[in-house]
Amino acid sequence: MIKLPKKECDFCDHHSHSIWDELLCHIPYTIFSLAFAFAFLGILNFITLAAQIHSTANIYQGYHILFHTFHYLHIIVAVTGAMITFFRFSSNIILGFLVAVLAPTFFCVVSDIMLPSIAGWLLGVDMHMHICFLDPVDAFNLFAFMLAGVICGAALLRHEESLKVFALRSHFLHIFVSCLAALFYTVAHGFDAWYDAMGILFVFLFIAVIIPCTLSDVVVPMYCARGKKIK
Repeated sequence: MIKLPKKECDFCDHHSHSIWDELLCHIPYTIFSLAFAFAFLGILNFITLAAQIHSTANIYQGYHILFHTFHYLHIIVAVTGAMITFFRFSSNIILGFLVAVLAPTFFCVVSDIMLPSIAGWLLGVDMHMHICFLDPVDAFNLFAFMLAGVICGAALLRHEESLKVFALRSHFLHIFVSCLAALFYTVAHGFDAWYDAMGILFVFLFIAVIIPCTLSDVVVPMYCARGKKIK
């Protein structure tokens, strides 16, 4: 028999849970986020067909723009979440900012770009890997959104009521944004027949999203903080 948590927040209480507990906590968010993301992608495909847009280049460009939009949004949410987690356990400002910026940025690239590309290759698609930091314009945009995430995290840490509201929704928002970024990247960079392999692609992206997002949002900031709470 499944034992239900006593309180709503107990299931994802980051003070005492292990990495495995964190992964279990994020599984429902990931499954529902991917389901909604696939539905959203399907609607966009329907609109594209209904509008009779025959230019393949324009379609790829459109999905590439959508990928960047959600990838940048993913950076903001991830940096904000990492800051909140770290400073719940430590007051080391320098280390906190480094962890809040570097860890989410790395894991966002892994979940939105690297693992979707690998999934495409494993499914026989000639995927093109686009690393945003290698493009000067994209790199500048990424730094701007990282800064936005830091400012957002700092503001939430100063406002307890806003922090409570954000904490209740941050996991789902983080994973949902990551799912959309990964899907749009996959389609924009060669996987135009995604609907024929929707089931197996769902499984690959589930793995691509849940592990990096959990590491970025909770595990790495928490362990880097070494369990020392703010005094």
